[in-house]
Parts: sequence; structure tokens; C-alpha cells
Amino acid sequence: MSDSEVAPRGLQTRGRRFWKDVTAGYALNVDERELLTEVCRSLDGCEALAAAVKRDGLTVAGSTGQLRMHPAVGELRATRALVGRLLAQLGLPDADGGTLDSPLRARARAAARKRWAGERHCAA
Repeated sequence: MSDSEVAPRGLQTRGRRFWKDVTAGYALNVDERELLTEVCRSLDGCEALAAAVKRDGLTVAGSTGQLRMHPAVGELRATRALVGRLLAQLGLPDADGGTLDSPLRARARAAARKRWAGERHCAA
């Protein structure tokens, strides 16, 4: 196993597993390994946040005892979104040879589908 295939220190189970899966199937350059490292760290962060919500529940007591949303819920949502952006930036091909759309490309594709659907409707 080359140095580039060894998972970075500090990764937890999910991050190490993803690192191993990706590096087993793809040869990555330095920039891609850095992105992969951040994806793996973010996946580990998702696991920790999800565990906190599972342990404490969706709501916690606020400063005056009122129920409020667990702070980890919003952080989990943001971290999952970050993972999606990082994976899109990493651009690993899927089984069909395509790549995960960036958020900008996904919005553009959705707008085009909507536009084409509207034009087909008007032509009918």
C-alpha cells in the first residue's frame, strides 16, 4: 500500500472506510486527496452529530427550560450539504461514468427540464 493510499490520521470508522473504498478504485492526485480527506472528515462529523441527536433527541432544553431544536440538527444538515459539494468538486465518476453534479449544474439542469417541459406543454 503506497503512502497515498494510507488514510490520514484521525479519521474514524466511516471516514476510513470511505477513504479505503475511493483509493482502492481511483488514482488520485494531491489536490484530489486533499478533497477526499475533507470529505472523510466531514463524513465522520456527520456520524458524531447524528449520534448526538440519537442520544439527546431532536429537541433539548433551552436556557429557560423551553424546548428547542437540538443544535446538532442544523449542523448535521450543513455538514451533509458540505459533503455533497465536496463530492461534486472531487468529481468521482459513478458506475455509468458520469459525475455528481455540482449545485450550480444541478440547478441549471432542473431549470432546463422545467423549461423544456413547459415548451412541450405549450406545443400540445
